[in-house]
Amino acid sequence: MMLNCSAGANVSCSRRPFSSSTTPPVISRLVVCKAGGAGGFGKSNKKKVSTEGGMVIPEDGKRVKKSYLADSDSKAASKAAADGAPPGFPNDWIDLKLKASDVPFGKNTKTVELAAGKVLMLYKFENMVFVSDANSTAYQYPMVDAKVFRDSSGAIAAEVPLDGTIYDLATGAVLKWCPKDTPVRSLLGTLKSTVQATPLQVYPVHVTQDGSIWTKLVL
Repeated sequence: MMLNCSAGANVSCSRRPFSSSTTPPVISRLVVCKAGGAGGFGKSNKKKVSTEGGMVIPEDGKRVKKSYLADSDSKAASKAAADGAPPGFPNDWIDLKLKASDVPFGKNTKTVELAAGKVLMLYKFENMVFVSDANSTAYQYPMVDAKVFRDSSGAIAAEVPLDGTIYDLATGAVLKWCPKDTPVRSLLGTLKSTVQATPLQVYPVHVTQDGSIWTKLVL
């Protein structure tokens, strides 16, 4: 059977009869349209889920609105809550086995090694938590020694002590790439002057009401 869509595209619909003695097939989608014309027909309505890092540490008795969690059905959310995992990701999210209070205010970074051997870097600034790869992108310098601060634009940033590269911890974007502001950095910056600035890989973060920190690795 052929249908004509208002977007100017023909729609092919296939159907297969079944007898009353058999179980009707499960129909996941009644009509599949492939539109080649103008208009909104055929466009996806799926919402994009942010993979940026960072989350505000929840206060006791208050719900945090800012979160990087995808929508999930009630059953998955209930199971996640029972397991203590972030709603919607009972299997994908990783418990870092520490709480925000485990990172002292005098030291804004903490190295976290996962069971699989991958090493992550945890940052805490004011009431926010961020997670990234353990090393910088220019010279693979450990981010555990990074300076964490709020820059003039309001972004929470981390500066690599070795080469001076600065990253936005929420997005991983490079705010400054190998600046030549010291003799040593001038040499390092010259070596990387023809290399495209490489963002730092950051990961979504979820902090539970009791302060436990979870993350999801984005590949």
